[in-house]
Amino acid sequence: MLTEIIENIRKWLTAKLTFNKEEAAHIMEDVEEQIVIPKSYAQRFSLDPLSTSELIVSRSEELQMLTKAYDNWKISQNPVLFVGEAGTGMSSMLNHVKNQLFTNAEILKDDINIASHNELVKLLLTVLDTPEANNLNDIAKQLTGEAKIIIFENIERLFLRRIHGFNLLKDFLLFIHATKKNVFWIITLNKYSFYYLKRSIDIDANFLSIIQLKSFGAKEIEEVIQTRNEGYQLVFLKPEQMSRMFARKLNNTDKEGRQELLQKQFFKRLYDFSNGNISRSILFWLKSIVRIRDKSLYIKQYQPKSLENVSLDELLILEAILQHTSLSSKELELVLRQEQKGARLILELLMEKGLVNYRWYEGAERPEYQINMLYLKELKDLFRNRLNRNF
Repeated sequence: MLTEIIENIRKWLTAKLTFNKEEAAHIMEDVEEQIVIPKSYAQRFSLDPLSTSELIVSRSEELQMLTKAYDNWKISQNPVLFVGEAGTGMSSMLNHVKNQLFTNAEILKDDINIASHNELVKLLLTVLDTPEANNLNDIAKQLTGEAKIIIFENIERLFLRRIHGFNLLKDFLLFIHATKKNVFWIITLNKYSFYYLKRSIDIDANFLSIIQLKSFGAKEIEEVIQTRNEGYQLVFLKPEQMSRMFARKLNNTDKEGRQELLQKQFFKRLYDFSNGNISRSILFWLKSIVRIRDKSLYIKQYQPKSLENVSLDELLILEAILQHTSLSSKELELVLRQEQKGARLILELLMEKGLVNYRWYEGAERPEYQINMLYLKELKDLFRNRLNRNF
């Protein structure tokens, strides 16, 4: 008797679990499931800068301004400064500049902070033909020949917020002025670093051309996501929270219309979360995937967690990290003027709260700690409201 009951249950479950794709899409609207995203798919949504131009969203206005700045440089020899928020695709845009606009340009970038003149000179000598130079003055004196275009990314890597911590950055700014007749300098700076350095050392006075990267619009952000999903069918599921009016609309339309409504609302929420920041939009998308089956993706709106119990001390530390783009535990020790164990403990606590991530870069002795992009906008709101930062 028991065997017969079990067999009947098995047949009933088999019948219930055997459905076609159209039925699956309907049933899946109420599924809640976290999955491991395949590496091949996750690579489409890497936060690393794009090396080619195929997936780069248009920056036509900024590129026109850069072209004009280059034409002006031929007359006035003024460098140009790009200012952009982390996650807005500045490095990807400059790779596009190198590939399409200034093919003879050289890109200098260091993922970790540059702590000494020797390190900076070593980096500069990789693109400047002055092999006998031992310091910045030597390079400036020996630099001759055909004019060069050099893109130097993230000059916030040249300072550390401590006593005498601005000397290297100031010397580099003097070096730019000494070499601007021979080099068209394209310099980039984190938006929050710019806010701090503008008030501490008047960094803006060194650049007549300052190009601010704008946030992307809703259509451009959706294009970023849709382009990377080429070849996949997207199935949008009902969100956990929705208004009664929206629920009635879903109930009063057919399957195709329901998908259109869910997709439209999803991308509106994604854009509101990202605030035009590409990295945040990508993270929202990846957090919203609940199932991948063959070439079908099932999407349910990610519900962001609110920031709670962030102390004033933690906020000041997070601000210091954002001012430098990233900091190692040793560098944070120098900024905070406390022992390294204390700095490491603070970083571990911030990691437990999910507010920072760490990453090992090639050649680094220690991991670099960065702000978790999922909370960038929320932290900036706290900086404004609690630290009175007007940026």
